[in-house]
Formats: sequence, structure tokens, C-alpha cells
Amino acid sequence: MRKIFLLGVFLCCASLGYTQSANMKRNMEDNIFVDRLDILNGRISDTLFTTLNAMSRKDVVHFLENYLITHPDLTIGEKEDIQNIISKNGEWAANGDGAAYSKWPIFNTFYIKKPDFLNVQTHNADLIVNPIIAYQQTVESGNGGQTLFVNSKGLEVRGRVANRLGFYSAFTDNQERGPRQFQNYMLSHAAVPGNAYYKDFKLEKPGNGVDYINACGYIDAEVIKNTINVSFGHDRFHIGDGYRSLFLSDFGANYLFAKINTRIWKVNYQNLFMELTPQYKRGGDQLLPKKYAAMHHLSINVAPWLNVGLFEGIIFGRKDHFEFQYMNPIILYRSIEQGAGSPDNALLGLNFKMNPGRFNTVVYGQLLLDEFKFAEIKSRKGWWGNKYGIQLGCKIADPFGIVNLLIQPEINIVRPFTYSFRDSSAYNAVYDVPVADYTHYNQPLAHPFGANFSEFNLLVQYIPVQHLILSMKTFYNKQGRDTASSVSFGGDIFKSYKKKNSDYGIRMYNGATTTVWYTNLNASYELRDNFYIDLGLTFRNEKSSFSTNPNFASNQFYVGFRLNAARRQYDY
Repeated sequence: MRKIFLLGVFLCCASLGYTQSANMKRNMEDNIFVDRLDILNGRISDTLFTTLNAMSRKDVVHFLENYLITHPDLTIGEKEDIQNIISKNGEWAANGDGAAYSKWPIFNTFYIKKPDFLNVQTHNADLIVNPIIAYQQTVESGNGGQTLFVNSKGLEVRGRVANRLGFYSAFTDNQERGPRQFQNYMLSHAAVPGNAYYKDFKLEKPGNGVDYINACGYIDAEVIKNTINVSFGHDRFHIGDGYRSLFLSDFGANYLFAKINTRIWKVNYQNLFMELTPQYKRGGDQLLPKKYAAMHHLSINVAPWLNVGLFEGIIFGRKDHFEFQYMNPIILYRSIEQGAGSPDNALLGLNFKMNPGRFNTVVYGQLLLDEFKFAEIKSRKGWWGNKYGIQLGCKIADPFGIVNLLIQPEINIVRPFTYSFRDSSAYNAVYDVPVADYTHYNQPLAHPFGANFSEFNLLVQYIPVQHLILSMKTFYNKQGRDTASSVSFGGDIFKSYKKKNSDYGIRMYNGATTTVWYTNLNASYELRDNFYIDLGLTFRNEKSSFSTNPNFASNQFYVGFRLNAARRQYDY
């Protein structure tokens, strides 16, 4: 009933609306160039709100077209790069047909437009169809001589109908045997990172090889042109300018969502309503329980150089029904939660982004507040309930005069027990697990390491010549992990905080200190639009102070190719 109600509301709005666009894929290489121009723009854009990812194709194209006008001193290569990205999203060009024509169409039907397998435009509809193909082969030291691979094939479709309704759909059939950290994650979480249901691949041992389908799809429309947009479907989102997010990340599985986005003047306001799946134990076919989330994010350009945002989210479990009080889009969720007896998990957050127009630098950050008492912070007794997270990072474009070089250092710190919650078997006696914790389908909704950690990330991306993208991604993560299954030391957000080891004396890295050092070096070459050849090396070293936790070092070499797909990554 709730899904029919939400869909009905959406369709009523869509019937009166204007077409809205599909989203850019966040981890595709074109985002590197958009990031660079956003920095070199020297000010905060009033139309491209980068905090809300993935960005819409429409917003990106309009930003790039405006950039061409306001920056006449661009080099020929920069103009070509901008036109190339516009071409890949050509239905949103100013003339409505920005995709470049191919010199060698197939049967005068396929690849008439360079980026698109099938591109059909009529007076009242657009339809774009592209295959998705990806294969990556990996050799890993010290992993029993396993052959590691990712094999994906599928299709994506996007379009507009009668200038009223936009849609996007994509699915891939996947077989994967990932490196050791992938296999360890599967065994400990009973989940494939970034995906929902899976089964063992052929006769593989559980946790080694998996077979799964990844699908997303949504419909959307503008209720009021250039002001209010509504979307409904299955997908995942990332809130924040950082590589990681402490609010909401796209690390985990897709979920059912309804989204309202309102843009007025220099203000962007997003409401997100989600149906999620609490953690569960894998077994035979069964109906999985549900939980729900409501989140909103208010973003304001308070100055040409400064954007600030307010985030509020709430996770709640009801016996398979939505708490309709949380559908109010313009009220503080915390006030509703308190009025209902404080049964739910509420979080608050602040974020900022600064572009001072100097040093080709953007500075950003997030502050997440799960629970805290100022008196307990002042007492310095290490109260367990002081749960918060901090992120600080920056992006530097063209440092040292090196054109097309982008450097992004980032720090993330999350206190023990953040994101966790108290509820358990009262909701579902079969699973006997917390429900309102900040998770979905056995995976965190925010940072992949959960809580009780500090992390330093460094991303370096360089385009020395057109179509060649070189990147280095490295992080050092230090976390306190559990030493007993019946006790929580604050890092495992899937455990009820009722199982905490102590009320006081809770410091960072509570539990068994574990460190992970990860570095990936990658080269990707774009042979033609959205077709990439990948070559790379990965080094990962994990050490724990507790004997039962894994200690291992891994060296990985991989080669692969992909069409209309982001590269599969294992940075967790």
C-alpha cells in the first residue's frame, strides 16, 4: 500500500511536470574533469550543487556550457574535453541535440551518435540505449593461487517522454571473485559490497566467488520548472564533497527511494525517503523484514565563495509500515522522533564547501552528530555516548603549474558506537539484531569501516594527454575492533550498543587496534567514448593487535576493459 501511495503521488506530480534528467555515474572518469573546472571556476556555482551526488546530467551540461561562455581563454584541448562530456549527455545541450555524430555508423542505425549504441529522437521523446560490458582479471599474491575476476554484462536505458517524464534503468549480470579483502568482507558481513542479493558462483566455496544481478531504475519529473523535482525508484546516493561521506554514501546496495528536490535562488533542499533492509542471516528463500529512513539536506550558498549545509536523518523500524509523520518535508525529524517517544535513531550534520578563488583550491568538511552531551565532553571521562564524526579535506587543481593534475587529501574520524543503535529482538525475533542502526542490507549506509576509526585518504588524478587518466588512491585507516562476539567495542555498527564494553573510559580505537594501509595505482585509456582499457597495481596491508583478527599483506595486478561502466574498486 505504501509503495502504491508513493508511486501514485509521484505520477500525479509527473503528469503536471517537466522532464528531469538522469544522473551522472559518480565514479566515471568524466567527473575528474568536472571537478577540476568546478575548482578553477573560482566561486561556488549557483546551479551545480556538488554536495549531492550523483549530479544530474542536465546540471552538468548547463554548467559546462556556461563555463565555455564565461572562460573564453580555455585551451583547444579543454574546449574539446568539455564538448566531449556534453556530447555524452547530448540530449541536455542547449540545442537539444549535442551528441556528436559518428563517422562510421553501423547499418545506419547503431552508433549514429558517437557515445550511444542507439539514440532515437522524435518531436516528443528521446531514447538512448547502451550496452554495459566490463571484464577485469586480477592476480593476487598469497591467496592460494586463485584466479580473480569481475565479469559484468548488461544494458542501460534513459530517455524522456512528451517532455513530461524522464526515466533511467540499468541492470548487469555479474560474476565476481574478488581479492582477499573482498572475500573477508563477504564472510564477515554476508554481503557483496555495493550489491544486494547474491548466490555462490557455480561450486565455489561460500565467500569466494559470487553471482549477482545489480539493477537500478527510476522515473522523475519537474513539478515546477527549474524549481521542484520529484523522483521515485531504486538507486543509491552520496551526500558530500568528499571521497567518503559521513552522512550517506553510495558504498552499499541500492534501495527503494522517493526524492523531492527543491531549488530556489541559491538554496537547494533535498528530501529523501527510503525503504531499507536490516541485517539478516542468509538462508533459504524468505521474506526479509523492512526498515525505513527519512533524510533531508539543506544547502545554501551564503557567499560567492562559501556553501554551507544542514543534514538530518532518521532510521526507524516499524512492523513493515512507514511512519507517515516523517513524510513532512519541512519539519525537524528530531522533534517528531521525540514526540513519538524517542524510539528511533536520529542524526544531525553540518557540512561546508569553500572556493576562495585563490590557489585553485576547494576546502570541504562534514560534522556528524549522533549523540553527545557537552557536560560529558567537558568531563573528559570518555563517556560512550559522545558519538560524532568529523571530515576535513580539500581539492587542489593544477598544483605546481601542472595542468590537469588534481590532488585530494582527506581526513575522516568517527567516534566509537556512532551509527549503532539499541533495538534488537523486539522488532524481529527471528533475526535478533538491531534494526534502526545506520545500515542497509548488511552494509553501512555511510563510511564502509563503520565507526571507531580515523582515516587519511590521498587521491591523485592526472590526465597527461587526452584520454589517458592516471590515478593513485591511498589510505591509512586505524580502527578499534571487537575481540569477542558478545561484546561491542564500538567499531561494529551492526551490534546493539547495549552490548558495549563500558560506559566510561571509551577512547578512540577502543578494542583491538587494527591498521589497514591501501594503495592503488591505475592507468585508464579511453579508446572511444566510454570504452576504457584499465591497468593497475594494488597493495594492501592489514595488521591487528589481537591474534584472532586477520593479518595479511596482498599485492594485486589487474588488467581489464569496460564499456559504459565504472571500474570495480576494493578500497575498504
